[in-house]
Amino acid sequence: MSARETAELLLQVGRLVQAEGYDGELSPAQWMALRFFARANPFSRTPSAFAEFQATTRGTATQAIKALEAGGYLVRRPVKTDGRSVSLRLTSKGKKALARDPFEVLVRAVDSLDATERTAMRRALHQVLSTLATSGAHRRLGVCPDCTHFGREMCGNLPSTGPSTAECLLLGVPIQPEDVGLLCVHFQPMNEHREDGRTP
Repeated sequence: MSARETAELLLQVGRLVQAEGYDGELSPAQWMALRFFARANPFSRTPSAFAEFQATTRGTATQAIKALEAGGYLVRRPVKTDGRSVSLRLTSKGKKALARDPFEVLVRAVDSLDATERTAMRRALHQVLSTLATSGAHRRLGVCPDCTHFGREMCGNLPSTGPSTAECLLLGVPIQPEDVGLLCVHFQPMNEHREDGRTP
């Protein structure tokens, strides 16, 4: 199969999943925003981070966010350390909506593959995303274990909160265990990704 045929299959999968998102209540862009804010870490729950994740303009991202706020799916809170910034969080209505997310159709389709196929697909898509990110102006968002800035042990005199204590080496702050698998706008991919999270 040629590279073009494979790329066309990726587009077709995307179109099918996007079509599932038109349920009359939320648009595909609004579903994407709900998914993002559910999966974003505390540093990344901002309109600008969502715009980067969507690879779109701040204005386009803001339209989806405003519609979700008006519908009661998202709520904004001021960031305590920076009065000009806001943090967006899902409301209980937003969390209930995600329980019927049409994206789950794709999740189930991927889950129908065996573990070896899923791992190979994940590696290949990571490589494609990395190539696209380096050739374009948009940053790639990712999770802590795949990030250059991920420190597995806390440094300094901060008290340990348990065996999974970790630190963001870029920001110099502890990473809560529940945030390790969430998307981060400060993500910097390792030069060579490995499934076990270690560099070669």
